[in-house]
Amino acid sequence: MGKLFVLLVLLSLLLMGCSNSPPMPDLNKQNLNLHISKPEGQNYNVYKKVEDNETVKTVMDVLLNVQWENSKVSMSRQPDYKINTINTDLTVPYEPVTYAIWISPKKDILEVIIEGQSKYGKLAKKDSAILLTIIQTLFN
Repeated sequence: MGKLFVLLVLLSLLLMGCSNSPPMPDLNKQNLNLHISKPEGQNYNVYKKVEDNETVKTVMDVLLNVQWENSKVSMSRQPDYKINTINTDLTVPYEPVTYAIWISPKKDILEVIIEGQSKYGKLAKKDSAILLTIIQTLFN
């Protein structure tokens, strides 16, 4: 019985250590805002601040659903958009995350990297449509 418990604990620790999702604050506490930017020359300036809890939750649900790969990628152009996560609850430790987003030529798939973490992923068509609709709505 004791060996089985130790084995389960070790297996649980191994699975938690192999998780490839970036750490995120508890979205149920609604302590997250988003800053969305687009390129202006070589720089990115915050274009929209998203504070609406429902929109933030939808965007983060999509980004957390990405199947991340550990790889460094080199894109041929600047990202079309960047999304920065901003923690609004100073009592919760949280490292901000910047998602760089590229729209495919057919405008049906979004490719995303997490800056500084060597994470790359492609969103499913459904998730791409959801996120692109939100972004385009914010920029209109």
